[in-house]
Amino acid sequence: MNLAKGTIVIAALNAVLIGALAVSLAFVGVAFAAPAQSPPVSTPAQSSAWKTYSYAADGFSASFPSEPALQKQSVPTDAGTFELRAYVANDGDSALYIGVCDYGSTASNTDPDAILNGARDGAVENVKGRLVSTKKITFGVYPGLNYEIESDSLHFSGRMYLVGSVLYQVVAAAPAAKPYASSSKFLDSFQLIPRPA
Repeated sequence: MNLAKGTIVIAALNAVLIGALAVSLAFVGVAFAAPAQSPPVSTPAQSSAWKTYSYAADGFSASFPSEPALQKQSVPTDAGTFELRAYVANDGDSALYIGVCDYGSTASNTDPDAILNGARDGAVENVKGRLVSTKKITFGVYPGLNYEIESDSLHFSGRMYLVGSVLYQVVAAAPAAKPYASSSKFLDSFQLIPRPA
């Protein structure tokens, strides 16, 4: 993978997640004040053998072509600090990203659709992209959105789910001229698993 391209894709994914977090927090009455920062680039996949990785502390498992790197960012807000935890792996010129943010009691009296739509709109705005498609979905009993975003240089395929107070964002990003062939494989691999007591 070209490291310059990889850095751009990872930075754009970070912008998607930070933008989604910023706007969804606005819907729960919180002012956002964190700058988007480029996370470090994980090493590219060395083989095409996918493996399922489980993260019980964050309540999910998903398949990646290489072990994802965990990146944490504290996001200060008027309602306190939220931790955005991101799991990132590369596959050639593409990047795969799962973001996890627990809003705690801040989200308890807020319409889930407002949080999800705000998160999606924040992602579009943060990458200066355009929304190609969006569809309400569910993950079991939990509300979600399936969406695609395009910017001048990148294409994002994503799903987000609101599970209680936790927002999960599952995103595959690739160069706009070269859509990621395994987007569905990655997006479909996301599963909720029990968190430790």
